[in-house]
Amino acid sequence: MRLWRRLVGVSGAAMFVGGLAVTPQFFDTLKLVRLAGEGAIADYRLRTLPPETYANELSAALDAHDPDMARSIVALAGDRGVTLPSELTDRVAVLPAVDLLNLGAQGWNCIVNGDFETEGGFACVVAVDLSTVGDVRDLIAQGGNYLTGQPVDYFALGVSTVGLTLTVATVGTGGGMLPVRAGASFLKASAKAGKVSARLAGEMGTMLARTINGGAVDEAVTLARQLRVAEIGMPVGQIFDPKAIAAVSDLATDVGRIGAAGGVRAMKLGIEAADSARDVKVLARTADRFEDRFPAVMKLLGRGAIRLGDLIWTIGGWIVGAVLWVLGVGWFALRTTTSVVRFAGRRLGRRWRAGNIVVRA
Repeated sequence: MRLWRRLVGVSGAAMFVGGLAVTPQFFDTLKLVRLAGEGAIADYRLRTLPPETYANELSAALDAHDPDMARSIVALAGDRGVTLPSELTDRVAVLPAVDLLNLGAQGWNCIVNGDFETEGGFACVVAVDLSTVGDVRDLIAQGGNYLTGQPVDYFALGVSTVGLTLTVATVGTGGGMLPVRAGASFLKASAKAGKVSARLAGEMGTMLARTINGGAVDEAVTLARQLRVAEIGMPVGQIFDPKAIAAVSDLATDVGRIGAAGGVRAMKLGIEAADSARDVKVLARTADRFEDRFPAVMKLLGRGAIRLGDLIWTIGGWIVGAVLWVLGVGWFALRTTTSVVRFAGRRLGRRWRAGNIVVRA
């Protein structure tokens, strides 16, 4: 019996000490899970990175002649209190503010090949879409496929439909809708380049396919082929269900937010890491949090910026530890209360017996 009590005592003490050791992390876990969609995962992972990681990525960016990424890494390191080697920061300090030659080359690459890598090339993509040429072309292509029973890229058709509406809104607001228009242009260009994950494109495409209006497609394609763009607004607005259009618009808005925070590089790194519209939304919130440091965050963390993944086991350990702590506290409280009650009972018993003896005497 005594051996059993000792074992219970040792176990309780171990639970108390072990749980106490991990309880602070338990509260960090609650905060991490609660704010996972606000960039907390990236913030936590960045705290675990050694300074060497920042230095290595900065060196790689400089060697690759990538000034934008280099500056983003330096900004992120400064924000996190990481000291970088002076030879690397000196190289960043002498980088030109704007590389006009590279900017012009990117614009030409867009015109000739329809591709883009930086702000100059993407500006060309947006300019083409603002002219409605690109969206009308895709509407005719994908809408024509739908009408003739050929395979349809519903994602491209949906983005083009939203794009035409956004072009009118962008012009009407004097450029107020430009970030969203840019987001739609980026989505379409990335999808054509195969940069949008199959899961994300499939998620949006399936939703759009379920709500398509064949009559509206026929009317819109007919007007587009006749270049009656001014009259195309009504049928285009009826091709898909309003909820489906809202989902595509939200996706374009989130991509635009990423671009506003970190430019084309941020959008590219973000869309490559996203497997769903929810992922893009989380990335947009993370971009809002880190701003111009967001490209560096994605370069250092990749998909880890939005994935709990390997943290599950760690989080599970913290939760178990916290449960053990609670059990340990409960056990100690119960044992302490019992001991106090027994001690008080014995003292009262002695006093009662002593008083009873005096009275008899």
